[in-house]
Amino acid sequence: MTYNGGPVQHNPRVYVVFWGPAWSNKTAQGAMSYLTKLYKGLGEASDTWALTASQYFDNSGGHATVSSSVFGGSYVDAAKPEKSVTFNDLAAEATKAAAHFRIGNTPNAQVVVAAQSGTCFTPIAEGGGVSVTFAGNCGSPQASSDTYCGWHSATATGKSYLTFTNLPYQLDAKSECGENFINTGSAGLYDGFSIVGGHEFSESATDPLGNAWIDPNDTQSGGEVADKCAWGGVIWGTPDPDGDVSLSTGRFAMQSLWSDIAGGCVMSSGKLPLSVTRLGNQVSTTGKAVSLHVQARTSPASTLTFRASGLPGGLSISLFSGVIHGTPNVTAGTFTTKVSVAYYDGAFGFTFTWRVSSPPGQIKGDAAQCVDDSHGSAASGNAIDTFACTGKTPQRITFTSNGELQLVGKCITATSVAYLEPCTGRTSQVWTRLSNGEYVLRASGKCLTEPSTRNGTRVTLATCRNTADQHWSLP
Repeated sequence: MTYNGGPVQHNPRVYVVFWGPAWSNKTAQGAMSYLTKLYKGLGEASDTWALTASQYFDNSGGHATVSSSVFGGSYVDAAKPEKSVTFNDLAAEATKAAAHFRIGNTPNAQVVVAAQSGTCFTPIAEGGGVSVTFAGNCGSPQASSDTYCGWHSATATGKSYLTFTNLPYQLDAKSECGENFINTGSAGLYDGFSIVGGHEFSESATDPLGNAWIDPNDTQSGGEVADKCAWGGVIWGTPDPDGDVSLSTGRFAMQSLWSDIAGGCVMSSGKLPLSVTRLGNQVSTTGKAVSLHVQARTSPASTLTFRASGLPGGLSISLFSGVIHGTPNVTAGTFTTKVSVAYYDGAFGFTFTWRVSSPPGQIKGDAAQCVDDSHGSAASGNAIDTFACTGKTPQRITFTSNGELQLVGKCITATSVAYLEPCTGRTSQVWTRLSNGEYVLRASGKCLTEPSTRNGTRVTLATCRNTADQHWSLP
């Protein structure tokens, strides 16, 4: 299968409209019950058949997730279908059903239009211009080989779209659409409803607009996830699996689905062993590029998606490769980063600490004066002033990940004025730099301030007021 860039249904929901008054007869009521139970069971915890479709994803990293019942509801529209139902008639009936169910998230919805027995359908064009019609059209099995049992498509709904399935009354086609294909006698009467209904459900989830998952090199089947395994492979001369699937709502005849992971048609797909190598705590420098690969895999290999929260500003993680990259553009700080790795039916997350410090450099204030260790003395209590920028050691400050402003091996400390003291981590030495350039002292919530632009002016602490004399550059 090849991904062609289109969306998949991340959380498919199925809504069934039984169209026509003839659904009231006994046999039709049995088909209605069978089909409703099928959709109620698909996606529940015991269902590993539908899980196969979950391995297919789109550019957002979202999968065609089936982790709970896909059934959204059903109702009978007693209006008689048109004399010869067209594509537009089916689209209109699906749109009418969407309004009935008040479906808000139409891209994740599938409306199954199940027309009553005896319905006639206008032929539709397939690839190559061949016209095909329902194999039980107007209530009778058709002699032509150019027939279908069902199909899915989509119709526009304002700025969005609605996926819908044409699922005609399968018993009108007899064995041509699966009656007794898996089971015999009365036990297999409705086999076609689940085989075709399941087929179109999985394809609507993985290729709702015809531009997501398809095999363009498959010139026999149609190339979608269920096409490649249709009718046990009889049509293509390959022995593909099929059989009854046990759901919480009963047993249903089903075909297999194509699994890219298995490289063939399978009746079930389950959890895979997921191996993730945790990252240890990280240390980075503002302005220095980062490239860090999160190592993970499943066995056998499946597409993984990677997400991260709490990364230092300027860094991001590649959705499919797991590479954390970029250049930290934040002030110094300590970040709690969480990385999650997921495949279609499992996930693993871990947390680590990421510390970012600035490189040693100058902190410039108003009139481009620099924060300065007065006279270059490393003595405790030595004054911090502003002076013409020289770039020399008394002006080379490191803003550390724990919020210290380190200078000549000690820390800029402040009460009402700024001075040097040995670094101890006390709150009078811990600063937060705001986006407007203010350095705020944790101990008092006041800001580093430059009272004058004259050389040798003592740096003080004052109430933060977002003015030029409190705006400083990064080191």
